[in-house]
Amino acid sequence: MKKRSPTVRMIMATVIVLILTAVVLAGSAFSAQKIVLKKYPDLKIGFTTTNFLKFLPVSVESTKKLIDFASDQGFPWIELRDPSATLTLNECQQIAAYAESKKIEVSYALQIGLLDSTFGEIFFRGLANAAVFKGPETIRTLAAGVEFGDNPKKTAWTLKELFRAVKVANFAGNQARAAGLKYVAENAFEAIKGDGLSSYGLTEFFANVNSNVFWQFDTANFFATSRVYTKPEDARAFLEKHAARMPYIHAKTSSKEHKPLPYLEDNELDFDIIFSALAKHKVSYVALELVPGNTVEETYANHKKSVEYLLKNF
Repeated sequence: MKKRSPTVRMIMATVIVLILTAVVLAGSAFSAQKIVLKKYPDLKIGFTTTNFLKFLPVSVESTKKLIDFASDQGFPWIELRDPSATLTLNECQQIAAYAESKKIEVSYALQIGLLDSTFGEIFFRGLANAAVFKGPETIRTLAAGVEFGDNPKKTAWTLKELFRAVKVANFAGNQARAAGLKYVAENAFEAIKGDGLSSYGLTEFFANVNSNVFWQFDTANFFATSRVYTKPEDARAFLEKHAARMPYIHAKTSSKEHKPLPYLEDNELDFDIIFSALAKHKVSYVALELVPGNTVEETYANHKKSVEYLLKNF
């Protein structure tokens, strides 16, 4: 066999390098086709990993899979839900590096309430984890917690509970700010407003916390989770009053039967009203939070269906 000259070998090597570079660039360009809504182009549509928790328990490997899914589908960010801060700092650093390599932003979220006995322990582990991620730079918990979980008939906080919740939230907010983050509390079981005498809700909570406590709005919880149904006009008024203190939201649909759905469709509070409030206050991060499907494949499909709904309508 005739040996190729050094010049020919160099040319062939160069061609191969160029081909491989083109393939890599093509792949990068493909993954960079982010989801963009025509009416609200500045919104960053992502999803929370809790949607898959039923099938993919929290781990480095499962989170990498969901980062790959986000990259493949054009989601620019995810909310990493680590309910009890079981991920170690080293594991979060691994996830953060992988997400950055895929150009996916990450926020970090816990699943504890302000009055839970383990709040402090879990929050401080989570705070260290949250600080390693690039994105919304938030650490999120629930506002309501075990005090509602242990009492299915409970609809609001007592004055003593409100005082404690405000105190804990202020402490969490101050600690988060010192770490360069924003602490956000999500609305859930609690009523939007108490009677001001023996019951207190989200209105009284945000009237008393300091400026380091932010709101993580869930678009369906006022209707499908709160123990006291909220009229859409009251939810709108609350949203528009507090939109400036929302680093991001959960996008979820509450059906006409006041049930959360496994995919997005028209919500009891119109998404157009919600997205307009976000745009007005330059809030860009929106995370799909969906009821899991019967299988992981169905859950993946419901994310795609939700994106199609958003692209078609907004």
